[in-house]
Amino acid sequence: MDSVVLELCYDGWWETLENSRMEYVNGKNRAFLVGKNYLFDQLLARVYEVLQINPNDYSITMKTTLRSSNTLYRICAMPMDICDDEMVRVVLHMASDVANFGCIPIFVTTSPRVPSEGIEPHVDTETSFRANMSGPDNDEEVLPRTISLQQYYSPIHDNYDNIDDNGVTLQDVGATVFPITTSLEQRYSPYHNNVFRDNDDFHNETEGDNVCAEPSNTTRGGTRFNNDGDDGGAGPSNVPSFQHEDECEDNTPVNNRGNRPIPSMLRSRRRIDPLTSVAPTLPSNMVAPSFVSSCDSDDISVGKLFAEKNEFILQLRKVAFRDKFDFKIARSTTTRFEAHCCSESCKWRIRATRCSNEQNIPWVVKRIDNVHTCHNEVLVDGRHQVRSQVVGHIIAEKYIQDKRIYTPNDIRADMQQEYGVQLTYQQAYRAREVGLEIVRGNPAESYNLLPKYSHVLTTANEGTVTHLEQDGDGNFLYYFVALGSSIKGFMQYIRPVIAVDGTHLKGLYRGSMFVATCLDGNNQLYPLAIGIMDSENNDAWEWFMMKLHGVIGDRPELVIISDRCTAIRRAVLKVFHNATHGVCFYHVKGNIKSQFRMSKALWDQFEPAFINAAKAYGHEEFKRQLEGLWMIHSGAADYLENNVGTCNWARSQFEGRRYIILTTNIAESVNAFMREPRKFPVTHPVDHFRKTLQQWFYDRKIVAESMTTRLTTWADEIVTERRTIAERMIVRPVSPHRFQVIGGGLKEGLVDLQKRTCSCRVFQLDQLVCAHAIAACLTHRVDFINLCSDFYTTESLAMAYAQPVEPVGDVADWEIPDEIQEMHVYPPVEAPPPGRRKELRIPSAGEDVDRRTVRCGRCHELGHNRKRCKNPIASTRS
Repeated sequence: MDSVVLELCYDGWWETLENSRMEYVNGKNRAFLVGKNYLFDQLLARVYEVLQINPNDYSITMKTTLRSSNTLYRICAMPMDICDDEMVRVVLHMASDVANFGCIPIFVTTSPRVPSEGIEPHVDTETSFRANMSGPDNDEEVLPRTISLQQYYSPIHDNYDNIDDNGVTLQDVGATVFPITTSLEQRYSPYHNNVFRDNDDFHNETEGDNVCAEPSNTTRGGTRFNNDGDDGGAGPSNVPSFQHEDECEDNTPVNNRGNRPIPSMLRSRRRIDPLTSVAPTLPSNMVAPSFVSSCDSDDISVGKLFAEKNEFILQLRKVAFRDKFDFKIARSTTTRFEAHCCSESCKWRIRATRCSNEQNIPWVVKRIDNVHTCHNEVLVDGRHQVRSQVVGHIIAEKYIQDKRIYTPNDIRADMQQEYGVQLTYQQAYRAREVGLEIVRGNPAESYNLLPKYSHVLTTANEGTVTHLEQDGDGNFLYYFVALGSSIKGFMQYIRPVIAVDGTHLKGLYRGSMFVATCLDGNNQLYPLAIGIMDSENNDAWEWFMMKLHGVIGDRPELVIISDRCTAIRRAVLKVFHNATHGVCFYHVKGNIKSQFRMSKALWDQFEPAFINAAKAYGHEEFKRQLEGLWMIHSGAADYLENNVGTCNWARSQFEGRRYIILTTNIAESVNAFMREPRKFPVTHPVDHFRKTLQQWFYDRKIVAESMTTRLTTWADEIVTERRTIAERMIVRPVSPHRFQVIGGGLKEGLVDLQKRTCSCRVFQLDQLVCAHAIAACLTHRVDFINLCSDFYTTESLAMAYAQPVEPVGDVADWEIPDEIQEMHVYPPVEAPPPGRRKELRIPSAGEDVDRRTVRCGRCHELGHNRKRCKNPIASTRS
């Protein structure tokens, strides 16, 4: 062989150890070939060529050692200078004997030249330099004839923070020349040599240098970047004077190598800003690159402040993820952060600092070299910036709408389509959790926000009642809220029937949510109150009923309807002494179906008979339906009459007035529109409840005021349909206020207009005129609309929504008293169970569930799987 392999170590510096030995640290390395008969001038020119350094601007020194490490370059002998032909021959001799000496390292340090400094000999070849460059005059430093594209497009060209006693690193040198054979597409690719590491942790902070940072404002105007303090207030200049960014108050220049003084030759050097000087002349075979806006001014710019370093790093990762490039963190201390492109040949880098270790001192971006010169290679699936934190911040806006369903598979598809990144399902799921936390808040902190939220809510909405219950250690137990607008409307303009129900929360700490709901005069949901509980038990229901009683009191003819939960019934009877408790007949039907295994044919007969019995208005009709239940299934009929009690589920036997509310479907409907918020931290379902009522109160008030009928739209349709039947009826007076009405295809009715009753019992139970009453009113010219309850009038509907629900505003704008600010609410004591949270609820007893039809994978028949398959399979052998 006519050549040997040497190891070139660069971008590092020498440090003296405690044992007086020296160490080359923080360097990069690469292998290169040299001829066996090279002399010193030829080796030096070869090093200039490999490192792409202009010898007119920088001088280099070369050292070598007998033994080295490929990573930290720890040595066992003092470094030897390579300064003449004899030393080069020694190096090449050792390099040719790989078995004994291994790969010989050449350690390079770089120093900028001053005008009086001579130029070292070098070989001027077409493959190493584009043109032979002349040195600057002694009187004044001028711009070289050939200027680099990196220098031209970089907002800040020179950085002398990495200068030490031995010189500067290649990061500060920058490429001033390009080989003609290198294309711009290769040099300005936004990414290169990406390595995936799926890790959400940032680099650990270590104690570092205390660098005094001085903010600088950089304005991107296409061709101009101004740094405050560069010209000392002397006005704009094409050649501004340079002041080191990290100079402390004593004006002593320092660098990042243990605060050692910067050589005087560097302090006196003036920086030439190419953007305000002569533009470079590109060769005919090259074109100007498009500006790679990896750090736009809207994202990260010189002089921009960040409260935390992690906030700055996260923003940088988002920019890198969006613009498809990768970076490595070169330094991360408590006062300094540096990063560069993952490609060793790329000149992109960024630096941010702060003046002290105090937490209230912000981080300021001090430097951005914003052009990538790395090769244009295809990104691999996993880059450093593909992290759940980064993707979570990108997709966070997708979860602003509460009902938006954005699954991990949707995230994977969008990232593949928009960014060309393939995520695993676990990565997408973690990103979803991050995005949800950004929009909804932290689950643990959400409990601590409840006192502040309650204060703002009650201040903004007059009459609103909130209660927060904690245990002795400050852990969350119960929370209750009823908006003042709902309370005022319910007390005067809403039928006194409340349906209560509970549902499970799907958040991190689980728990339960209790709802109390009514119906307005237009048969629309009118939520009254909600409660957040650590769990559903007797104490929780009793506490909720006590707070509800404190809001509405002992309202006359109050009816509370629930399922057959014994805890609810016990709490209602204990707290509401004057109220009547009813049972949802739908839940009763489910209990029957689960306890009595009827055939489908038998159940098809029993179910309609039970529904007719529950909805019957008259006593005689109910008895007739109940006798039919005894004939169909005596066991189920006995259960309904003696175990459940007909007075609890049958409308005709109920002691109070249930109007048309026979089930807890209205409470279930509230649970339905709270389905998505139930998955989020505790304050979010509460505020979603408020926001929903805010929208409903506004929309329904406008609709109520636009109604032209005296009754609400829903009530007017019912009355109009009954009037059509009443016009075919015959009315016979009994007394001035009592009438016998027959015909119309209905059973005969006896109407008393003065008492507002009818023998069909529809008039008195619904408080809405029946067909018999309408017929009597038409015959004797009585306005039957006046006989309907005020709950069904348009005026009452408008008054029920008269008081608007006010928003609470942004959290940052809340004005909280000190006593509330000092309150701390901790999450429930019970730790969240492991595993993924369930999305689907467990069906109630007897509830009809559409089950998936099972098909056998062996015989392909329905009704069983391959484990239970007993069908013989025909042999395929010939």
